[in-house]
Amino acid sequence: MGVIRFFFYLLIFLISTSLYSQDTNDTIFINNHSYVKHIVKADQTIDDISELYKISVNRILETNETGMKLYKQQVLYIPIKRNKVEGTASNRGKKLDIALLLPFYKNLNDTLVASFEDKDKANDVILGKSNMALQFMQGIHLALDSLERLGVAINLVVYDTRNDSAKVVEIVRSKMLDTVDIIIGPIYSRNMEIVSDKYGNDKNKMLISPLSKSSEFLKNNPSTIQINTPFKIQSKIITKFIEEKYNAKNVIICYEEEEKGLALYLERQLSKNTNRIMKINMIYTHIDSIRSQFLDSQIVILPSFNRAFVSKMLATLGGIDSSFIVFGLSNLKNYDHLDIENLMHLDVHFPDPYYFNKNIRRDSLLLYSFEEKFLSSPSRFSIAAYNIMMHFCNKNMIYNLEKYRLTGGKINVYAPLVRYLDYSLERAVY
Repeated sequence: MGVIRFFFYLLIFLISTSLYSQDTNDTIFINNHSYVKHIVKADQTIDDISELYKISVNRILETNETGMKLYKQQVLYIPIKRNKVEGTASNRGKKLDIALLLPFYKNLNDTLVASFEDKDKANDVILGKSNMALQFMQGIHLALDSLERLGVAINLVVYDTRNDSAKVVEIVRSKMLDTVDIIIGPIYSRNMEIVSDKYGNDKNKMLISPLSKSSEFLKNNPSTIQINTPFKIQSKIITKFIEEKYNAKNVIICYEEEEKGLALYLERQLSKNTNRIMKINMIYTHIDSIRSQFLDSQIVILPSFNRAFVSKMLATLGGIDSSFIVFGLSNLKNYDHLDIENLMHLDVHFPDPYYFNKNIRRDSLLLYSFEEKFLSSPSRFSIAAYNIMMHFCNKNMIYNLEKYRLTGGKINVYAPLVRYLDYSLERAVY
C-alpha cells in the first residue's frame, strides 16, 4: 500500500479545504502536494476521470490503489499541479486560511505497512505515535462541521512535521505558510520555535501552540499564543486556592533536585500569607524512607512535570496512614496509568487548561456530536483541537488570553482547578 493511499485511508474523514464540501472537486494540500477530491458519479469510468483531469489512469490508480471498476460516490484523490489549485480557490468567496502542523509520521507508517506480508492486516495498523495527531484531527474535523453550520468558511492545509525539525524548516522555507491567517502547531516546543522565529512578528497571523508547556517561543513574538497554561500561572491558581480554603493547614512541598526552582517559586507565592510551609528534596520516594516526614493531616504539593517522580510519590502517599490533600500540575491529567481510587483517596487537585465538563451544554453537545460521528468518545487531544478551532474561528470565549511580557505573545490563563470525585474530574469549589 502506497504512503498516500495509506494516509488517506486513515485520514479520509479529516481534511477539507472548504467547509462547503458538497462539490465533487474540493482541493486539499498535503506537504506541498495538491490533490482534487473527486466523487465518482453514476456510470463514470476511470478513463472518464483521466480525461477530465488530464492525468494518466496509472497515476490515479497508484495514488488511490483502487481497481479499474469504480462505484457511485466513491472518493478519489487526483494529483494536480499547484497553479490549478490556486485557480480553483480564487473562484470561491473569502475564507479563513488555516495551516495545521502535526506529527502524523506518514513515512514511518508506510514503512510499517510495507513490513507486513499480509496486506489485509496491514490496512488495520497505525503507528502508535501517530495517534495523537489523528485524534487531534478528529477534533478539527468535528469543528469544521460546526463552523460550516455557522456559515464560517475555512481553507485548511495540513502538513506532516514528523516531529522533525529539518522537516519543519523545509515547510517554513517553502513559503507555503506566508499567506495563511492561522497556524496551529507544531506540537513540540523546539519546532514551534522554528515557526515563531519566522512568523512570530507577523501582525496578520496567529500562531497557536496547542499542547506545549514551554513558553520560550512567546518571547518577542507578539503573534504567538500558548494554550497550555504555563507553570507560573498554574502555581498562582494553586496558591490562591490553598490560601482561600486551607490557609490554616500545614503545607509540604515535595520536589526533585532538578525541579527545585519550581518548588522555590511556589514557596515564595505561599509564604506571603502563611508560615506553615515545609519544603523537602525527595531523594527517596519509598514509603519506609519518607513516612516520618509527614504529619497526620497535611497539604502536599508536587510541583513536577516528571511522570516517574509524580507517579511514585502518589503511590507512596496513598500508602501512608495520614489525611492528605494533594496538589499537582496539569500534566497529571495525561498520566493514564494512575489509580483513580488512589487519586480520590488523596483528594488530588490540579489546574486544567483543557477542562471538559459533560454537564455543561457546550461540552455535552461536543460529546454527543463526536460520538455520533466517530462512534467513540473524544480524547483530550480531540477536545483541545475542537475548542481551539471554535475559539479562534468563531470567537467562542473558551480561553482567557493575557499578554506574556511586554513584547511577547499571549498565554491562556484559564485553567480551573479540578479534582477527582466519583471516578471523574470535577471542578474544585472554593
